[in-house]
Amino acid sequence: MGKSKKRILHKTNSSLFMTRESALYKVKGCLNSINSDIKQKNEAKSLITLFGLSAEELSEAGVGYEYLKSLDSLICI
Repeated sequence: MGKSKKRILHKTNSSLFMTRESALYKVKGCLNSINSDIKQKNEAKSLITLFGLSAEELSEAGVGYEYLKSLDSLICI
């Protein structure tokens, strides 16, 4: 994670601070929920790019293969 992203995360309220693991499970929840809307999917995409989550990490967390293939351009290899 770059210096700028670290500064932005540390400037936020401590109750809003998110670790890499919590971001991973938030992405999993947003993508795997049945009633997920565009807002949740956009939030998941922004968390993937912010934390640089890899396809391996997401698949280990339980994200489905279909979502991994649809997010192929965003996911780090």
